[in-house]
Amino acid sequence: MNLFELTKSLMSIPSVSGEEEAVGFYLRDYLESLGWTVELQKVAENQSNVIAYLNDTPRVWLSTHMDTVPPFIPPTEDDEKIYGRGACDAKGIIAAQITAAEELRRAGVEDIGLLYTVEEERASTGAKVANDHPIAAKCKYLINGEPTDNDLAIGSKGAFRAKIKTKGKSAHSAYPEQGDSAIEKLLDILEDVRHTKFPNDDFFGETTCNIATLDGGIALNVIPPNAETGLLIKKNLRSRWACTLIW
Repeated sequence: MNLFELTKSLMSIPSVSGEEEAVGFYLRDYLESLGWTVELQKVAENQSNVIAYLNDTPRVWLSTHMDTVPPFIPPTEDDEKIYGRGACDAKGIIAAQITAAEELRRAGVEDIGLLYTVEEERASTGAKVANDHPIAAKCKYLINGEPTDNDLAIGSKGAFRAKIKTKGKSAHSAYPEQGDSAIEKLLDILEDVRHTKFPNDDFFGETTCNIATLDGGIALNVIPPNAETGLLIKKNLRSRWACTLIW
């Protein structure tokens, strides 16, 4: 299977974060057919990383993720490009890495491995679990595939994932003085977030903040006792965090 056929085959399998099982099975079967030793490393129910190698001492690993952001968009193409979910991030990258690994193998290089992880788009759960695999200790170099405008990147922003919850007191909307709106508290906090000046970095660039989700309230005629928002802050750091803040 050539690079373009493999890309389209992978893109034809829906794999939104949390639903990577089918594409993982496909990669397992395909790599085994090429003669790779393949392991499915369990991460959660119906979620497994794909780990493949040619010998017991893989020093250099090619890696990226199998999941995509929603919604699933099947592949289409014209004379120049392939379009659809995962064409760039990151099923096209998986296909390119496998193609490159097979070329290295034909040249006699076999101390290489392939690592394809789950749930990168949400919390990098698969990458965290991959660190616990015994074969990880034999890795000296890892080339991670992500869209970088075809430039070689030597670092990346970290992701700070925050969940902010506010609590109030419910009451009938006709008597607001008897209640305490959790949504209004949350709006005040988000107004501060929107006007916060985050640091920049000469290498990593601007810190970005996405107010991504909002939830709260019970009914139109009830003062909301609870509210919640989710934030994703891409910072000038090299790792990932998650936390919950309650007001």
